[in-house]
Amino acid sequence: MSHENSLTLGFRLEDVVALLFFLIVIILKVSIRELRGQPLDPSDVMIVILAAILLFAKEVVNYFIGSDETRLEIHPDALNSIRPYWQIVREWFPLLVILLMYYSLWGKATLLVVTHDRDVMLLAWDKWLFGLEPTVYLQRLISPPLTAWMQFSYAFHLYNIPIVASFIYLYRSRDRFREMMCGLVVISFFGILGYLIVPAIGPKFTLHDVYTVPLTQPLAVFNRQIEFMNFARIRRDCFPSLHVGMSFLVWLYAWRNSKKLFWVLLPFILSLWFSTVYLRYHYTVDCIAGFILAPLCYWLANALYARYGDLRVTVLLSAEWAERLRKLGLSQPKVGENL
Repeated sequence: MSHENSLTLGFRLEDVVALLFFLIVIILKVSIRELRGQPLDPSDVMIVILAAILLFAKEVVNYFIGSDETRLEIHPDALNSIRPYWQIVREWFPLLVILLMYYSLWGKATLLVVTHDRDVMLLAWDKWLFGLEPTVYLQRLISPPLTAWMQFSYAFHLYNIPIVASFIYLYRSRDRFREMMCGLVVISFFGILGYLIVPAIGPKFTLHDVYTVPLTQPLAVFNRQIEFMNFARIRRDCFPSLHVGMSFLVWLYAWRNSKKLFWVLLPFILSLWFSTVYLRYHYTVDCIAGFILAPLCYWLANALYARYGDLRVTVLLSAEWAERLRKLGLSQPKVGENL
């Protein structure tokens, strides 16, 4: 096999971290199902395989249209018109990857490694730290106006990331933007694996019969937001709290790129953190774990990006496959310059 017949793809650090996550998940699913004599459900592998295909397909597409060197028999003007939109898709692609990482644990996958919920343990940690259960204690503060603000604040998690990411994308360098994307993928890597190690459904369900004050408020729009988030979440996503961890991480990137944006976000971020306990989604120890995880992932992602931001993977092709590519109108697939 000649090295002339090769395809060199440029993988970004954020892609490699995500691929490592999917590799770990698929190995765990296959090996544990095998050890337990359980059949492998299609849902166990479908999202993982889809994510891997999308990551590789993205770089194959970029190989042929992302570089200034034309590799397709398409008029240069046509490629020049496509390329800016393609680069936007490629830059923001990690947000889709994070969703796929999260939903790779859909169903009962969070009970794959540890086969029972660890809520009793988390409750014990909360009581050891505070001498009481914080979500029960906070019932004395509940009021409809505060609950409405808490529901908005909890849903702000959906807006916080794109707000900061859009600011960095528009007003800072692409390296700063990719640092943030790497940070989000890295914290998702550790946080979602945490769901496997410490599966828990949260105080809202564990202590349902203990609460005496309902969380009601008059604004239907916030109720619909919460209903959507309840529907869209996986069953066990408590420890660590990525609502806290991700928002803290994004806030750190806001500080790095715009002190003004950092201070503007302050009331929303603090309210978001408080809402995770007030709305009974998280134990306080979940939030503490998120607080610890965020700065560690911020430092790790920035350090890794500075050293390994772009990686190359060379795929050797047989003469037959190289000839097939040429017959499709592709030039010699040798080196992918654009990463």
